[in-house]
Amino acid sequence: MATKGQLLPIKQLIKAGGLPGYLLLFHPILIFTVKRRRELDDYAAVDTSALLQIVFALIVFALVLHTFFTKGVQKFSFVKLNPNRFLLLYGVVCFLSLFWTPNVNITLYRAFEMLVYLLLISWTVYNLFMRLDTQNMVEWLVFWAVWAIVWSVATNIKVAGLNFLQNPFDAARLDYPMVIFFALLISKRKVFKVLILALAFFSFSNKIYLGFALGLAGFLFGNAKYKGLIFMGMIVLLGVLSFIDFEELLKQTVFIGRREVSLEDSSGRYYVWQVSWKAFLESPWIGHGFVAGENAVLFSKFKGAINSHNFLFSGVLGTGILGTLFLLGYFWTVFKMGLKSIWPKDKWKPAIMGTLIMSLVVSFTSPGIGSRVFGSWIGVVLVLTLIAALFYKFKLEKRQQSNLQNENNMGHP
Repeated sequence: MATKGQLLPIKQLIKAGGLPGYLLLFHPILIFTVKRRRELDDYAAVDTSALLQIVFALIVFALVLHTFFTKGVQKFSFVKLNPNRFLLLYGVVCFLSLFWTPNVNITLYRAFEMLVYLLLISWTVYNLFMRLDTQNMVEWLVFWAVWAIVWSVATNIKVAGLNFLQNPFDAARLDYPMVIFFALLISKRKVFKVLILALAFFSFSNKIYLGFALGLAGFLFGNAKYKGLIFMGMIVLLGVLSFIDFEELLKQTVFIGRREVSLEDSSGRYYVWQVSWKAFLESPWIGHGFVAGENAVLFSKFKGAINSHNFLFSGVLGTGILGTLFLLGYFWTVFKMGLKSIWPKDKWKPAIMGTLIMSLVVSFTSPGIGSRVFGSWIGVVLVLTLIAALFYKFKLEKRQQSNLQNENNMGHP
């Protein structure tokens, strides 16, 4: 473990993640390998690319079992701790939905895949927790985001050709947003910071802009300096908005190229959510089956959708209220951690709260938590697991400082 505050080289950061870290970093390379243009009808098919991902999941699971039986359960501590214990319980309900799913094979594999990646992420974060200080844990996460960006660019060039470089700001837009506040406030690597913030600024992504705007509320949990800056910023913003046409501003900036500035025009999500709501009412308690049920509902009513783009709708469509309660518990417990007084108020607490808000916004507006391992799933689970690890790290450090202070007081009556 490095001296506290010492910025480790990238090579050492990568090494700190150990075997699970290497496997997690291999995932975008795997996606690059298997990615190709597909028709919507192909997404439920099992082809060579799907088989490669299944083989990878089986290899990871075999390594997890080997580690579990040879090195003990401790390496998977973050699976049984909050918030991941709720995601694990959600996974149990996903497996139970095999009894009512329209496609047993899809539900079985997707539930298994979710369990595998939850274990992989928890194992990786455990290694980071044991080998790095809080600063370098964040630096590893920021590096992961940049790594995801690089491979996303490569994957998009493979699929769309060099034309993608004319507008490369779509790269990894469901991976790096959760890291924006860590990059802005905590990371000491300026190149990574500038890259992530520039991509976010030029992304023209409603979810990223909304997540960042709401995430700024995290500064209200910081010290007086940051509260003052937010207050002054709000005053200036309100003053500017009083002299301009706000709707026209949105049309020319955040919603550039969109037909309307309205919920009904939120990239088709509103129509998908209408279909999802009606299907939820048909089977509110247990849903229609994890992933397979969600796919069946959407394909029958809305051929252009393969996911409801909302973790609550994915949850209720797949597992009903029964499973979705665990998803709510997942976010609730990690937000409770974020609100604790354990965090330093200078930059850490604003970064934590901003990140939690961004993760929630992304989960409300894109594929991810609640459905299969796709879209924002890995990014959100990785970031929230790391926040839990940071919470326990700061808690441990505070306890050690308190014990040391008590020893010193005892030695000097």
